[in-house]
Amino acid sequence: MDNHDDGPLTPEQEAWTLAQIKQRRSRLEAKPIGSVVRRLMTKSGYGQTQATSEMQKHWAAAVGPVLAERSRPGNLSRGVLLVYVSDSGTMQELYFCKRKIIASLQTAMPSIQLKDIRTRVTS
Repeated sequence: MDNHDDGPLTPEQEAWTLAQIKQRRSRLEAKPIGSVVRRLMTKSGYGQTQATSEMQKHWAAAVGPVLAERSRPGNLSRGVLLVYVSDSGTMQELYFCKRKIIASLQTAMPSIQLKDIRTRVTS
């Protein structure tokens, strides 16, 4: 298709060639370093790990020392924090304090979008 020895290019061939050149050029353009780092952190899961680590730091302050001993925060996905608890009594206590805990965590970590807390009993 790119053989120029056969004569002039048709308008369709010329348009296709120009589109290929533009596509190659756009891939070679420099990207802002911030967007590259964010994309890399998202793909590697590092951002999630940092958010989980930060959540663990603020968890004890949000729930108090007694509940902190019997629970631990897990992953935050789509605004829902999964919390692992030691027993069903702790699960019920967290349920009754859910709004206060969410407000406390959002104040301590304004960058997260926490909408709900789900609990799971672990053995």
